[in-house]
Amino acid sequence: MTSFSFHAQVAAEAIEKVGRLFNASIDDILNELLQNARRAGAAKVLIDQIDDPRFGPAIRIADDGAGLDDPRSLFSLGRSEWSKALSLSEDAAGMGFFSLANRGAMIIAGQKGTGQTWAIAATPDAFHGKEPVTVDAGPDGHQGLTVIFPEKKGEHFASAVRRAACFFPVPVVFNGEEMPFNDFLESADHIEEWRGIRIGVFGRDVSRYHDDNANFHGVTLKIPLPELQQSWHRSYFVRIDVVDCAHLKLVLPARKDVVRDAMYVALLEEITRLFFRMIAASGAHSLRFKDYQLGRTLGIDLKEAAPLLRPFSPSCADTDRSVVLAPASVEKDAIVFEGEGPLEDQTFARAIARLDSAPALFDPHRAFAGYAWYDALRCIQIRSYRMEIDGATEENQPFDLFGANARPDRLEVVLDVSRAEKTEWVLETDLIVQGVDHGSLDEAEILVTKQSAITPSHLTTFLVDALYSPTDDSEAGSYDEQEQWFSDEAEDLSIALLETAHAADLNAIVRVVERELVWRVPREDAILIRIEHRKISVEGLSPSVGASPAPRPAT
Repeated sequence: MTSFSFHAQVAAEAIEKVGRLFNASIDDILNELLQNARRAGAAKVLIDQIDDPRFGPAIRIADDGAGLDDPRSLFSLGRSEWSKALSLSEDAAGMGFFSLANRGAMIIAGQKGTGQTWAIAATPDAFHGKEPVTVDAGPDGHQGLTVIFPEKKGEHFASAVRRAACFFPVPVVFNGEEMPFNDFLESADHIEEWRGIRIGVFGRDVSRYHDDNANFHGVTLKIPLPELQQSWHRSYFVRIDVVDCAHLKLVLPARKDVVRDAMYVALLEEITRLFFRMIAASGAHSLRFKDYQLGRTLGIDLKEAAPLLRPFSPSCADTDRSVVLAPASVEKDAIVFEGEGPLEDQTFARAIARLDSAPALFDPHRAFAGYAWYDALRCIQIRSYRMEIDGATEENQPFDLFGANARPDRLEVVLDVSRAEKTEWVLETDLIVQGVDHGSLDEAEILVTKQSAITPSHLTTFLVDALYSPTDDSEAGSYDEQEQWFSDEAEDLSIALLETAHAADLNAIVRVVERELVWRVPREDAILIRIEHRKISVEGLSPSVGASPAPRPAT
């Protein structure tokens, strides 16, 4: 086979498909025409809604820029009149004007360096190469470029203009009113310029998960940019404002994403370095250990994270009931408790509260593993529970039920202690609840020592905290209903366990009467409700209470 070479080219048929390069939205059209005006050196852009004899309701965009050398440049896909320097700096691709391909347009353009003008008419078929673009002499004295195109019914044009002008660096006047301009990096905590890009660092939420974070001369988009989270201190994210995009380029033709090239990678690294430089300058931090290592790898002199942890607070099965405490300083003798869920947390919390002097306890924060101060802390976990009944002792894993048939004489929580001379710690307690986290009361085993002074009310609260977890099943009732049902069941179990089943039945009856009946009886009345053979009778209720209301007089 003979070797040969050739040059890449654009097929003639491609011009027929230019209408698919853009979605013809008003946002795309405005952005492209405004960018063309800015590149042409315009000092102002006028946008008006008009009635046009050819299009009817139409949009007119006029700038006072340099005009054109040759009308053909507007309709030559991939070719433009921009200088080589500007084309490199702006990444101008000669495609933007084709955002009008599905609408058609009338253009009045001043000829560069002369007093002559052109009137250019282009139908949608002309944009697609199916018929010629017509060029005639334009009105005398016209400067810059004016583009008129049809407005689509239902288009929210005013809001589109405000969006397009918001960060556009050239004044835009719409229907006689100058549009507000904003600095894309307004309210940034810190701004640095790097290779023609302004990088703004923000330390608070500016809806960063929804808003655009990159501005290319008024064209904004959301691109993947680094952010740096801290556990207790300020977290950072960025926005970038491109002043000179000679190196950072957008994906053509729609310019909705950034090209993931070496420049983009370098930008991400520079942003990351900037984060760490700011953190190093601020003093104390609470970076994850792996982020701390990354910062040092990048050459930033970082100290270890400040020794701060959240004090231990037992979790609840219903997370909305859990209390999250503010971070506090951690001393060398502090202890980290690693529970396995709300049942263990609540059981341990009750046991530790019985001590005359409890140690400083903190929740674990595994993101800090690796820091010397964190790795040196003693850590405790529940190994097992011990139960003694009538002199017989039994020890089980936390999730294994004892199956006790009586209240125990003694209960103990056995803890494993790491990084300490004494590796076992035994806490005596009066209450242990075993079972499945977020399970039902029927699945739980409730152990209360014979000597315990816990009240049914306190036991009920414990069971709700340790086990109640609402469901979002539409047939399960509202949150309040579910909580009430669970609390009632827990109250019945508590009274039956600590007192008698008979007392639990009486309490349940009183509870129903208090909720459903008492409010119907006047304070001065006394009634007797008798239930006999499943039949109910009521004595003592005043006739006026149960009587039908007297008819209201006619008015």
